[in-house]
Amino acid sequence: MTTGAVMGATGTIKTMADGTFRVVVDIEPRFAQEAFRLFGTPGTPVELARLTDAAAVAQDRAAQAAPVAPEAVPEAPKGGALAKLAALFCGQEEFWRFLTHTHQFAVADANEAALAVRQICQVQSRAELDGDPVAAERFHRFIRLPYLRWQQGVR
Repeated sequence: MTTGAVMGATGTIKTMADGTFRVVVDIEPRFAQEAFRLFGTPGTPVELARLTDAAAVAQDRAAQAAPVAPEAVPEAPKGGALAKLAALFCGQEEFWRFLTHTHQFAVADANEAALAVRQICQVQSRAELDGDPVAAERFHRFIRLPYLRWQQGVR
């Protein structure tokens, strides 16, 4: 049963050690809000289907033809202290292990860690952590404080 759809393109594809088939889907920024609405929570059930090239081109043309009001294009938020801290964490292999162990993300690099942080905090960009109090609270509750405990050996 389909309750919503958003167009994207396959990125990295790999088979995990346990046989799980992992597909990373890249979604253009213009579809990001809808994608976060549909898939913004880890563990959300999904159904995948391949679009024909002709259908993808037709969908892309229709989306590009739709006028976008200037006020509908938000200014990109600037990253502050929390965004910088999140970026610092994402570059650490220990943080990747933390995300894998505590949040069931199979993280193998900084990009996958950044994706996990965005999903956990329900933001499109780590820069939003400094401007959205709810996202900041999620970052502190689900990432920063548990990661600090993890580093101290409280697992």
